[in-house]
Amino acid sequence: MAVDFAALELGWRPNQFLVLPPGFIGKAEPHAESPTFAGAPEQVLDALKRVALAEPRTTLLAEDQGARRLALVQRSKTFRFPDYIDIEAVPVGAGKTALAIYSRAKYGIRDFGVNRARIERWLAALKAELG
Repeated sequence: MAVDFAALELGWRPNQFLVLPPGFIGKAEPHAESPTFAGAPEQVLDALKRVALAEPRTTLLAEDQGARRLALVQRSKTFRFPDYIDIEAVPVGAGKTALAIYSRAKYGIRDFGVNRARIERWLAALKAELG
């Protein structure tokens, strides 16, 4: 089931990381604001999909091109614990796109910053690719 970013409410566990576009109205307070990228949502989402799938143990679970959404899982190296990542590309006007991203661990309470580091790494790689 796809994440509804407007209705999403974060739990108490610190094993999650949420990025939302600037000015996004939703129930959850994001941990970070998405940068904006030049390009259509489909172009930005395709580039992010390439970045994500280039990482080890990352699998595409679902893709909805019409809704500009991806669902991925990345598993930890040693124990293969799954972290789930939902992404939606959001047009923000003037040919620019921002991203809504929710990354969270399936098991455990703490993730030792893994979800945050992953999303920051992916956004930096996306920025390098798209300029």
